[in-house]
Amino acid sequence: MPKEKLSSSISGKALLAPEGRTLSIANDRQDVDDKESCWLTPTTEKGKAANERNRGAKENRVQVAVRVRPATKADGGNKDIAVTTEGHTGVKIAKTGEAWKDFSYDSVFKDDQEEVWDCVGKPMLADAYDGYNVTLFAYGQTGSGKTYSVMGNEENPGLVPRFCEAMMGHAQQKLESDPSLSIKIMMTYIEIYNERIRDLLEKKKPGQTELTELSIHETKDKKVFVEGVSAHTILTTDRVFRLLDQGFAQRQTSETNMNEKSSRSHSVVIFTLSQTHDPPNPASKDVESTIYMVDLAGSERQSKTGATGERFEEAKKINLSLLMLGRALNSFSEGKERPPLRESKLTRLLSESFGGNARTWMLACVSPSIYNYTETMSTLNYASSAKNIINHAKVNAMQQRLELQQLKRQYNQLQSLYDNEKEKSKQLQMELQERSREMQSMKEEVEKLKAQAEGRPPKPLLQGAPLFVGRAKLSLRNIIQQVSSYNTLPLVTDNPENDGAALMVNTFPVLDKDRGHVEYDDVQEGFKVLLGKRLDLVVHVISAKNIPAGYNARVYCKYVFKYKERQVFQSEEKSDTCEPDFDYKKRFAWCDLSQEQAEYLMSDNVLTFEVIGHPPGSA
Repeated sequence: MPKEKLSSSISGKALLAPEGRTLSIANDRQDVDDKESCWLTPTTEKGKAANERNRGAKENRVQVAVRVRPATKADGGNKDIAVTTEGHTGVKIAKTGEAWKDFSYDSVFKDDQEEVWDCVGKPMLADAYDGYNVTLFAYGQTGSGKTYSVMGNEENPGLVPRFCEAMMGHAQQKLESDPSLSIKIMMTYIEIYNERIRDLLEKKKPGQTELTELSIHETKDKKVFVEGVSAHTILTTDRVFRLLDQGFAQRQTSETNMNEKSSRSHSVVIFTLSQTHDPPNPASKDVESTIYMVDLAGSERQSKTGATGERFEEAKKINLSLLMLGRALNSFSEGKERPPLRESKLTRLLSESFGGNARTWMLACVSPSIYNYTETMSTLNYASSAKNIINHAKVNAMQQRLELQQLKRQYNQLQSLYDNEKEKSKQLQMELQERSREMQSMKEEVEKLKAQAEGRPPKPLLQGAPLFVGRAKLSLRNIIQQVSSYNTLPLVTDNPENDGAALMVNTFPVLDKDRGHVEYDDVQEGFKVLLGKRLDLVVHVISAKNIPAGYNARVYCKYVFKYKERQVFQSEEKSDTCEPDFDYKKRFAWCDLSQEQAEYLMSDNVLTFEVIGHPPGSA
């Protein structure tokens, strides 16, 4: 998919600033007075009707929508219509001369992408922000319009690009309304091709022709995950669309008699959406949701597609995995036998989406033509079975607080470790003071001998006044991945008696759409990815707290980039305060990063801070 076909479908760009706040970005949809309605409230007649039907307690059963596409070449040139929609929820199908068979679903559509987004995408987005796992999967024979519904094109973007735009836009509004909120979005893009799972965002190495095959594993609590798959931090809509373009370009497609660009694999776009509050807000839970958006490869008949050789082998794998999915759907809907989830990679990956902890939407896509009557009837029957599946969705509250007994045990263990280390530190401090006294005595003795040799009285030696020196450091990962308003850095001192002080620092990159900037995924890849990139950031030393009272006569902060330690940046001095407010900002830029600079930026200590406190009467 060409880049412009996704990027140009965005009507307004929402940007999450690295410090967890919002930058002002123009949005073409400001004509809607209620900002909430811009992203979550239906605007089409069909969407409003669906919203009215779903008022009240949300059902946990799978929500099923059917889309009847317009006639295409996949209908074999047969213009006889076998399928039609009726009202907002009805579908009728019949062969020539036979009686109509009626089906009823949650929503039915023809060719209006906005209606699909209103009835399917917006409820999904609302549930995701409420903390529910959500899944969308598009189902139907090859050439039935699944990829068009999910991805769309330049003029008519599909569910995924609309979802991405709205997810970022709604995040921006939530951040504006709640200063304590931070939102983190991660993205993964995979495909299942010939029963092999592959990372569509993998960066191929020189000479590598095939994407690496990955495997599925389970955690101790039976959660399924793909081992080794990349996860990418999302800060802007542009970033999302670059990743979608990159993944789509690596997806397996080819031409068949029924589809000029037939998907030869099942593709899955996965978002992880985390919402946390700092400080904790009793009225708002910290929640995390996982969003699966699945574009299934279509079932095929070789007599219609004309597939041979490699295409035929692909079709057999596609049909087998769809058969296993169909059996799983039937087992869940009937509730009679254990679903065969482990018999294919697809069903295992989607195991939580049917009968598990998720709210699931099925978008069944069908042809209107008598030519595809058998395949359409099969799809409608599967869709009807899916309506009987009951999930057990729950809000995924982030487990940030352990149970009280467990916390007490951890506290006691940590307290014991702290006491031991504190005692060791005291012993070392006493040894250091003893060595200092010995050195002072030696200096005095040397001065006496020198004065005696020169025939003069010895000079008195000044003993340096003790200072408070607290140190902290930051890595590039801290700087680029930061999404909260500031970092609180504990200040490490040589004297445990002075522990407890902290420095508040805000470091964030300055983005310029016309330049190739360092991003968090670059840091994950290694220093070679940074070569030639630009790093442009602001360092804002905000304040310090808990400076010991005996060292608060004059307090200041200084810091260095370890790459150039001779160049020291220092705030103004603050007098007679244990909580100095520095408010010291500077902007830095590296252009065309060299190998030496890139290796340095990959280290754990890019920025080193020192807070210096002087006692009363010191020079």
